[in-house]
Amino acid sequence: MYKYQPLPPVSKTGRTPPFTRILTLFPSTSPPSPSPDDSEPFHGTLAITNLESTQPYEALSYTWGTADPEIYIWLDDLPLPIKPNLAAALHFLRPSPGQPPRRLWIDALCIDQSSLEERSRQVQYMRLVYKYCQRVIAWIGLKQESEATEVAFEAGKVLSDVSRLVADLRKDAAAMEDGVVRDVVGNALGGLPEGALLNLQKLFDREYFHRTWVVQEIAVANVAVVKSEELEMSFFDLVSTLLFVFGNRPGGKIETNTSLDVWYLIFTRQSGAHSGHVRLTEIPGSLGPLLDLLEQMRAFKATDLRDKIYSVLGICDEGLQPITTRTHITQRSDRWLRGLTTAITGVQNFVNERNPDLGWGIPAALKPDYTRPVPEVYTGLAKFLISKMPMFLDVLSYVQHRTTPTPDDPYPSWVPKWFESKSVTVFRGGDFTAGICTPPLGDFFQSRIQRAFSSPIPGTLIMDGFHVGVVHRVSNVMNFGSDGHSKTEAVQRAWTELLPNMPFPGANGSRYITGEPLDGAFCKALSVHPMGAVVGHVMSNSMDGFHFSASASEMNRQIATGISDAAVGAFLSGLAGEGDEVLSAESEKARVTFRNAVGVYCYGRRAFLTREGHLGIGPPVMQEGDEVVVLFRGRMPYVLRRGPTHHVFLGDCYVCDDNIMRGLVTESVRHGRGGPPAGLYEIR
Repeated sequence: MYKYQPLPPVSKTGRTPPFTRILTLFPSTSPPSPSPDDSEPFHGTLAITNLESTQPYEALSYTWGTADPEIYIWLDDLPLPIKPNLAAALHFLRPSPGQPPRRLWIDALCIDQSSLEERSRQVQYMRLVYKYCQRVIAWIGLKQESEATEVAFEAGKVLSDVSRLVADLRKDAAAMEDGVVRDVVGNALGGLPEGALLNLQKLFDREYFHRTWVVQEIAVANVAVVKSEELEMSFFDLVSTLLFVFGNRPGGKIETNTSLDVWYLIFTRQSGAHSGHVRLTEIPGSLGPLLDLLEQMRAFKATDLRDKIYSVLGICDEGLQPITTRTHITQRSDRWLRGLTTAITGVQNFVNERNPDLGWGIPAALKPDYTRPVPEVYTGLAKFLISKMPMFLDVLSYVQHRTTPTPDDPYPSWVPKWFESKSVTVFRGGDFTAGICTPPLGDFFQSRIQRAFSSPIPGTLIMDGFHVGVVHRVSNVMNFGSDGHSKTEAVQRAWTELLPNMPFPGANGSRYITGEPLDGAFCKALSVHPMGAVVGHVMSNSMDGFHFSASASEMNRQIATGISDAAVGAFLSGLAGEGDEVLSAESEKARVTFRNAVGVYCYGRRAFLTREGHLGIGPPVMQEGDEVVVLFRGRMPYVLRRGPTHHVFLGDCYVCDDNIMRGLVTESVRHGRGGPPAGLYEIR
């Protein structure tokens, strides 16, 4: 059996080049068979090389698959077992007789997978491997008759041309207003062969598009092609067709678990076809903040759960420039610190690009280490994200428990399990400042974060904040279809479950604790006022279905509030039967805006009413008797469950009260101007 030659050791003083291995795949000795089952044995050699000075090579991006190895590749005349999907890829990549050997980088062959130390080291080079290669070959598997792969590829090539045309037309406001874009798209879809779009959709359902490592492999590529047997086309052309595929997927359920938006994000970055709803980043080579990517990639799969984190470090802000991101807020307000940070980052990048093994300036939580237990990796990352400046608790908004946390769970209740699929849409907390004083760093004390992890009991988070209320009633978990009628029925059911003796709408003129009509406050709670209505407004004005980070903070708050108020008013008027005879287009659009907001944020959550009279929506595991609290430096309120010695973290929530959500109550509490008393919360 083949045995790997160890890579050169890492120098403790001087520079160690980024060493890896390159496979030289020898040509076949006979004309290739159209079937990989009839393939002759594979032969080649593995040679250790410096990525910075090696000869041209290609990098393979593919999925390992779960099948056991059945075939061997002979390396230096010694066998090494390979899995069926890799064997199929090699069959169609191997040169024909008389052609020169092919130089390839393939993770399963070029990394000694039996060595945890080597895996940890090589993962740090992954970005370089795919960045320096001539091109990335995305092998998506053999052709499938059930999806008519040839038809799907042809449809992809046609629609990629249309996508480029649409991108140009979108720059023309008149074309957008006159419906030219919709006409172009409609004609393109209508001109495809019957079933072509469905076959293209099936192509994106393949395992390849749902594996975590392949995202980085494609994101850093200068040139990438997608390949299935002899079929081949530009990868970026293929993902550009998601503009059409996403909005035409069958099924009536709200889709919270999708990988497609990540691929479209990569396309927009690579092509510059920015849609206006993508959260921009100033870090070169980055797809965005670490939290955003971890959330968007929850639906992706990884054999080793640590890879859910490690696979995005080479394409996120924090992984590429940890010093810059650790001082993100402070450097904006301090010119001297900004200059110092820029200088240190430059030195860090210079050192790490030339010696990635040093990892100089990179926190331990952002260094791949396959010797650490999985819960330790996840907990360490959560601690880092809480501790880094400006020390906000944003990571807590990404906790999505599907069942109530138990004491024997190796993960603390406040640590997101990124390997679990997405169950709800995360509140874009940047629009709210529930536990943050103004100005943003007005209540910053390092001792608070030092105390956060000071407990001798592992996995304990100690935070200070204040009590908002105790949950009195909760609705059933809100699940519904994507149509407006289903969403309307869900709103009505939730009202009945929380306020069973009151008519809806109207509520007999009852008032909410803020003084506004109770039914209006209820609708604002379900639509996450004003942020949800803005998201719903963007959706109702968008044709492609990709809605990245649209938020109330991106427009004047007064305008956002006006959109939300109009949406709630139109929805309630529609329920009351007002304006049914003459339904204006503006009123209908406002109702769609409201229903879109409900669809985005209520799906998978529960509505709740506290004993103190607050309405809101929160996590699916919450129940009567749970506490709603504000933790200082958290953007959203949180739902906790009190135990004999500590609290259990259940998730974040939205409370319909501007004074709470905008941090005005926190401001009063922190500056001693009244409000509820502050206290400590020990969370495990």
